[in-house]
Amino acid sequence: MKKLIKIAIALFAIVLLMPACDVMEEPFIKGAEDEKCILEFSVDDVIGIVDDETKTVRLDFPEGIDVSHLTPTIVVSTYATVSPASGEPQDFTNPVCYTVTAFNGTSVQYMAEVIVHDADNEKSILSFVIDGSEGEINEVSKTVLVYMPEGTDVTHLVPTIEVSEGASVSPASGEAQDFTNPVDYTVTAINGTTATYKVTVLVDAGEVTPSGKTVLIKDFTGARCVNCPAAADYVHNLQHQLDEDHIFILSVHAGYLAQPVGQFPNFITDEGTAWYNNNSSNPLFAVDHVALTGGNSLFVEGIDAPTAAALEEEQTFEIVVTPTYDATSRHLDVDVRAFPLADMDGQFYITACLVEDHIVGWQTVPGGVDKEYDFRNVFRGTLNGAYGVAFEDSHVSSDDTFYFNYGTEINADYNEDECYLMVYVYEKTQGDKILQTAMVKIK
Repeated sequence: MKKLIKIAIALFAIVLLMPACDVMEEPFIKGAEDEKCILEFSVDDVIGIVDDETKTVRLDFPEGIDVSHLTPTIVVSTYATVSPASGEPQDFTNPVCYTVTAFNGTSVQYMAEVIVHDADNEKSILSFVIDGSEGEINEVSKTVLVYMPEGTDVTHLVPTIEVSEGASVSPASGEAQDFTNPVDYTVTAINGTTATYKVTVLVDAGEVTPSGKTVLIKDFTGARCVNCPAAADYVHNLQHQLDEDHIFILSVHAGYLAQPVGQFPNFITDEGTAWYNNNSSNPLFAVDHVALTGGNSLFVEGIDAPTAAALEEEQTFEIVVTPTYDATSRHLDVDVRAFPLADMDGQFYITACLVEDHIVGWQTVPGGVDKEYDFRNVFRGTLNGAYGVAFEDSHVSSDDTFYFNYGTEINADYNEDECYLMVYVYEKTQGDKILQTAMVKIK
């Protein structure tokens, strides 16, 4: 309780010191400290299309505009800041990355792209329809998602495709395709330049078969933490003892003992630091975001009871994750479907994490340094922000299906054969309690 009071006092003091917010005239809005969205993005009279799910912004200009010197006006969430700043000229010859930072220091990145409409250079898919189902086109990532009804035979589907005037597409509109795997469509402009779209067809799962309640243990660790290897061993043994298939472990490197020194690896992420929340020791653990316990390996057994109890909870969501990975470009597209298994009230969020397993590097151990330590389930970051995205703020029903799509590039230093996606749904009003987690390999 004292710690919570200190945090509240510290936050209040920060608010008092903020020049942009006079609490006498503009009271601090509780709950807004984590908000970090681009609300509006415009250049002169051109209003950008902001897609908060994919974190992209698109502005369409007529031929002749000089994109090398455009000055956007940007509106972001209350108390948030954006960099580069609103009113700062930018060269939009290539997409520009904008970082929005919330009051609590967490951040997300948006990619802003300017499209100049030169008739001879137009090469876009304008619509993609299969048997009345219209595809969702993401112009920035050049992807198309088509959701088909349950029972659809994806091996012989005939799409109707509309492209830019004067452009052509291959495979052609009306040509049957096997969509068991994603299909590449190349659009060729009048001037011969091309753009390739990856089209994915996803079939409604219909009646969902629950896979069972899963539990996520976040292990806050560090390569220079002498007690962390023993704690990690304890947690993995607990996983094997209780239910190996329904307990997932996420190793989050955060805090002072995770700071890289010399040959020690750097696994620190902005999201992990936000989750760590200025704690002062490692290892720390969270079980479905509940039941934190701190200290060294002597106290790690405090997670036994919360983990066992969480396994006994009723499963309330089923999560289906479908990754599509291109080994040549190292681009990863991720389709996620979340199915409520009951009618529930609350504020529901989804977070998609990238994890890399079996990384060899230096780790402090009792008596010295293990230079060939096997780091397990290392958190590499999220695809949709530290706290994910909200998808329902009041109620979900058992007949609902929620769809999400994310894209990212896999770092060249990561071992793609050991990379996983870990996706979880949580409910905000219950202390961000995780309701269900799914984990799949990216390839």
